[in-house]
Amino acid sequence: MRTSSRLTHALTISLIGAAPLLAGCFGDSMSGGPALNGPPFSADLVDLREPAKPPTRIYLGDGKVRMQSGDPTSSGALVFDPSHGTMLLIDDPHHRYIDAGMFASVAAKGFAPLLRFIRPAGAGDPCTEWNATVSQYGAFVRRDRSGPPPHFTCRSLGEDKVNGRPASKWAVVTDGAQADTGTIWIDERLHIVSRSVDRDGGMEMRNVHEGPQPAALFTAPPGYRKLSVTDMLKGMVSGSGASSTPSTPAP
Repeated sequence: MRTSSRLTHALTISLIGAAPLLAGCFGDSMSGGPALNGPPFSADLVDLREPAKPPTRIYLGDGKVRMQSGDPTSSGALVFDPSHGTMLLIDDPHHRYIDAGMFASVAAKGFAPLLRFIRPAGAGDPCTEWNATVSQYGAFVRRDRSGPPPHFTCRSLGEDKVNGRPASKWAVVTDGAQADTGTIWIDERLHIVSRSVDRDGGMEMRNVHEGPQPAALFTAPPGYRKLSVTDMLKGMVSGSGASSTPSTPAP
C-alpha cells in the first residue's frame, strides 16, 4: 500500500536538513507573534500561474495554522501549533497522521521569517517590517550568500480591492544583485498579503472567511491511525514512504 503523502515527505526532508542550522541561529522562541495571533480567518491560496491547479486552504486562529492541500490525488494537511510545541502531518487518503512535535521548535524558527513576510505587523509601509526581518534573519533570506541581503522599498499605490475586500496596494522594489519589482495588496482587516504579482507569477487569497476557526481543525482527526516519526523515517529509507505497519492507535 502506498504510504504518506508527498507533503509529508518533502516537509520532513526540509526540516531534518535545516534543523542544526536553524536551531543554532534563531534561539528557542516558539511564539507565533502577530503573524499567527492576528485576526483569525481561512482562505484559498491560488497560484496565479496555474489558476486551474487546486488551491491550498489555509486556516489561522488562536496562534495555530493549518495548511490543507486541495489536490485530491495527494490530499494532506500540516497542522502547526508553536505555542504548544505540536505539529501534525495528516495523510487523509490513508486516514493516518504523524505527530512530528519533535520538529516543532525547528519549524517555528523556520516559519518565523516567512510568516512576517506574509503578515506584516500592523498597517502602513510593509517594507518596514520586511527589512527588519531581513536584518534579523539576513543569512537565510539573501539570494546570494556572497553578497548583502535584499532590501525592500515600498511605494503606496493607494486603496484597492481584492475579490471585493478592501486592500492597500503597494509597488515593491527589491534591491540587490538582481533587482526585482512587483506589486502586493494587503488586506485592510486581516493585515495579510492577499495578492502578490511579479515577473515570475503571483498568488492570491480567495474565499476569505473571517472569524474563529473550529478547534477540530487543529487536532488529529478522530479515527485516524497514528504513525511514529521512526516509522516514517524507516519508510523513507526503504523508498516506500512511511511504514504501513500500525504504530499507535489514534486517541
